[in-house]
Amino acid sequence: MRRSKVRTNSVKICCSVSCSLLLVSFLLSSADGTEDLNAKVTLFHRLYTAAVVTKDTWEKSVLNSDSPVLVEFYASWCGPCRMVHRIIDEIAGEYAGRLSCFILNTDDDFPIAEDYEIKAVPVVLLFKNGEKRESVVGTMPKDFYIAAIERVLKS
Repeated sequence: MRRSKVRTNSVKICCSVSCSLLLVSFLLSSADGTEDLNAKVTLFHRLYTAAVVTKDTWEKSVLNSDSPVLVEFYASWCGPCRMVHRIIDEIAGEYAGRLSCFILNTDDDFPIAEDYEIKAVPVVLLFKNGEKRESVVGTMPKDFYIAAIERVLKS
């Protein structure tokens, strides 16, 4: 996938083309009332990328969520996980408001990974009403993740 880079006021943002277009649109809009570019970039990343979830926030963020939830289980040393993470960030932006996206480092929060029998990474689990509904194991094309998400949203 082609990557593009935007450089503004020493803030360097590097993401996929679709994410870049969304970011440019977001930065140019003044609907949110934020004039400071750095604040807008921070807000963008909070709204349109997967957030970190830990054992301390798991129950509130995943099990008690009002919306369906996607969780990518990864490890910092895992190359394929980085590829999946870029896809999950794109999905987070595309499904903002309909799906909450999180990432969980299995090295830091092994008990959660163990609870869901995660034996290797990357693994993406989809939850609805606190229950695991779908899983995608390994590095797959974006369409695999989208299909699983759509099945969960329609259920």
